[in-house]
Amino acid sequence: MKKNSLFFPTLILIIFAYFLYKFDVFSKLKEIIKNLDPIYLIFSLFFYLFTYIFRAKRFSIIFPSISTQDLAAVMGIHTFFNNILPFRSGEASFPIILKKLFGVDAAISSVALLFIRILDLIVLSLFFLTSVLFVATKNKELLWIPIITISILILLLYLGFKLLKRFRGRFLIIGTVFSFVQTFISFRVVGIILSYSFLTWLFKFVSFFFILKAGKIDLDFFKTVFVSTFGEVTTILPIHSFGGFGTYEAGLVGGFSLIGVKVSNALTIAFYFHILLLLMSGILALVGWLYLSKKLKRKEY
Repeated sequence: MKKNSLFFPTLILIIFAYFLYKFDVFSKLKEIIKNLDPIYLIFSLFFYLFTYIFRAKRFSIIFPSISTQDLAAVMGIHTFFNNILPFRSGEASFPIILKKLFGVDAAISSVALLFIRILDLIVLSLFFLTSVLFVATKNKELLWIPIITISILILLLYLGFKLLKRFRGRFLIIGTVFSFVQTFISFRVVGIILSYSFLTWLFKFVSFFFILKAGKIDLDFFKTVFVSTFGEVTTILPIHSFGGFGTYEAGLVGGFSLIGVKVSNALTIAFYFHILLLLMSGILALVGWLYLSKKLKRKEY
């Protein structure tokens, strides 16, 4: 990674540290941690674990020679790297692991990952739009959000399809995309993967709900979906910082602000939420790494 590419993530961290100090977040965080409910934390980790299993099931449909258990371990490591590395550079861990352990061509696995990401965007948008409709029953001003979201989603899908068709013969990666779709994808397969994507996001939002519940933060399920979607969207931005610190919180604070939570309280909740999320991600990544390390050793012998 070039030095100049580290400038913006580092700058974001410095600005974020300033706001943590300004709003006295650490003393407030101490109070939340002191009153944590361990039962809700266990529930949160349980549902979060199942998101990895559902993610793995999606890829097992595309790569049937790899077991769901193996792919779940890969998901653990891949998700953790995505969470901690800036500029979405953690995405590279997926094709690298599949190539090293299972001999899957990196171009194919990269296109498969891109395909899954597009379906994720569609399902996340549906969850978000549903949450807005529920939240907007008490705040009519929020009804502009689904209109803008639908318009942007349609525009992105339309432009993406047009660009793929236009440059199909000019770039190898675009040719690989079309080859992948023709080889692996059918309406039945898309339907099954979409179902697993729905379950992935449902269990993820339930996990988020219990994270907040554990910290005595009272939000209903649809408000949890609404607020946390703003944080999730920041993870795909090109300015994603180290560990997502600063950018992820900014998204969450924006979501909380729209439902009337003060910025100082929202920042504390967002920081708490993000730390718990990284801890759970780290635990599952460690389990996945230990599992795959043993598998690699057996393969070498």
